[in-house]
Amino acid sequence: GFSSHFRFIPFSIQSHSAIALPFLSPIHHNPRLVKMPNAQAEAIKAQGNAFFKGGQYQQAIDKYREATAIDATVPAYWSNMAACYEKLGDYEQMAEAGRACIKADKNFVKGYFRLATAQKGMDDLEGCIKTLESGLAIQSSNPDLKKMKKDIAELQRGEQVAAYCRKADEQMTNGDVAGAYKTLELASRLDAGNPDIERMMSKVKPKFEKNEAQRKAGLSGSEMHKEKGDEKYKVADFEGAIDEYTKCIQDLKKEGKEMSELAMKAHANRAACYKQISNFDGTIEGT
Repeated sequence: GFSSHFRFIPFSIQSHSAIALPFLSPIHHNPRLVKMPNAQAEAIKAQGNAFFKGGQYQQAIDKYREATAIDATVPAYWSNMAACYEKLGDYEQMAEAGRACIKADKNFVKGYFRLATAQKGMDDLEGCIKTLESGLAIQSSNPDLKKMKKDIAELQRGEQVAAYCRKADEQMTNGDVAGAYKTLELASRLDAGNPDIERMMSKVKPKFEKNEAQRKAGLSGSEMHKEKGDEKYKVADFEGAIDEYTKCIQDLKKEGKEMSELAMKAHANRAACYKQISNFDGTIEGT
């Protein structure tokens, strides 16, 4: 039988078999098994490291690539290659190496850092954030990933604020004061106290307020009630808004304009208020 045959195998061969079997057998996929590194690939990697330290990055890349040709499942070869591409400023190739690193071992956190660095270099901030989140899902406490995510979020915010400021500037040039004011309000929500926003707002706000005062002076009673209703709705004062919309509708009835566009809007908005305070009878009555 198998057991008696096994007794005659010399101990040295048995022990070697015991070490090698899990790695040779294709049915073993346990990631906890530590795979013995390929000596040849490791020697080539060491040559790559020497080139890297000497600042010969292309030669180092060639060595790491040679090592991956022997064993593509070692993440360090890809990670080191990515580091070389970063030194050369070749972010596309760096991203490829970063992806290969993650593919080799999705638990090797440095792979995510390499890919995210490349994406940042290519100005793909959205992709960069996704990669960092994938890495943090593997190791939530990683300081490098956490710091980079914070920095990128800051960059994104800065870019968005700059875009809002450019848009507001364009709107002012085109005479759209109200549009510029709204855009700057959005910008200040992202970055309150930003000096660029405050400087622009100091020019836009007085013009906006002057225009608003003129516009409101020209409103009819019903239009004024509708506007007050809208303002109350925005701050979730639904009862107050219902009161204003009702006055608007009553004024329009007196003027024989109960089917006007303004009346339709007031009815729709009042119905929305009733819905917010769950007075469904009102919703039916208002439609």
